[in-house]
Amino acid sequence: MRILYDNIIYALQRCGGISVVWTNLISRCLEKGNDLSFIDYDNDNISRKQVDLSSAEIIKGHLSVPSLQRLINPSKSIVDSKEPFIFHSSYYRTLAHPCAVNITTVHDFVYSFYEKNPIKKHLLCRQQYAAIRKADAVVCISESTKNDLLRLLPDVPPEKVHVIYNGVDNRFHRLPGTKYKDYFLFVGHRGGYKNFAAIIQPIAQCNFGLKIVGPALTHEEMELMKQHKLNYTYCGRVSDEELNKLYNEAFCFIYPSLYEGFGLPVLEAQMAGCPVLAMNTSSLPEVIGNKDLLLDNITTEILQEKISLLKDPLARKGIVSKGLENTARFSWDKMTEEYLALYQYAIGEFHEQ
Repeated sequence: MRILYDNIIYALQRCGGISVVWTNLISRCLEKGNDLSFIDYDNDNISRKQVDLSSAEIIKGHLSVPSLQRLINPSKSIVDSKEPFIFHSSYYRTLAHPCAVNITTVHDFVYSFYEKNPIKKHLLCRQQYAAIRKADAVVCISESTKNDLLRLLPDVPPEKVHVIYNGVDNRFHRLPGTKYKDYFLFVGHRGGYKNFAAIIQPIAQCNFGLKIVGPALTHEEMELMKQHKLNYTYCGRVSDEELNKLYNEAFCFIYPSLYEGFGLPVLEAQMAGCPVLAMNTSSLPEVIGNKDLLLDNITTEILQEKISLLKDPLARKGIVSKGLENTARFSWDKMTEEYLALYQYAIGEFHEQ
């Protein structure tokens, strides 16, 4: 079975969850000795540096204006094949080749629900919806995302939509003898639906600190934290080893996002034995598994209630144990095997047409 992977995501972001997922998929497929080819682009993506493609066929792509050219599908002339092959793009592109069996992975519908720029929303939603409709098989990374898809695109046949969960990296793990410190941990982007501003006042009023991992703080964020006298530490972007230590030492990981297609950081935290406070919305209840720390709202009173629960040694031990048990449902190897099985199924369906 020949597979052509489109590495466009590496040219669109320097780091991010989709890059992590894509890297884990293609690196494991390479290890299995599949007949792989890649459309690859110049980029400075952190995850791309972790993958050695020297043993595979590389089709060099060129993106002089990535923000626009991302919307254009690759030309069918890049492939010379008379046999069916899998084409799987890392970000909503399809290949109009007569032998291409197109696979599209849907990570979320953020642009549909939260993009405020009408032109950007129109262009990116059109691209995403077209890739879904043209695909021979669609993968959603959670049941929640699948439900969003079928609600937004009722013309898409449900039988062509499959759920394959992401994995979680075993580089996140418990550090023996580590005791928690009195700080909440926030990881990732903070704007818009990520809802970062909502946690500042409640954490400050609970007399806890906050450690922040992710892109540079904005002036508005710093002013808001200063206004509420929040004791915070900005850690910047950190290595997985440093992040694992932060998870291990945190009183808890707080994830106030109003919408997620999956929510990879919550599993990283659980792997490290860190309790997770997250919103009771979208995919998060499905992925977290334990409802003890889900939030319908973020207030000082609600946060204080959860803090009291987590300060109880027996309750905390039970929550940490449930989190560790939950992570056993997710692995990159399992994810890869399910993708390869889907590729085989889709090729078989193509032959029967």
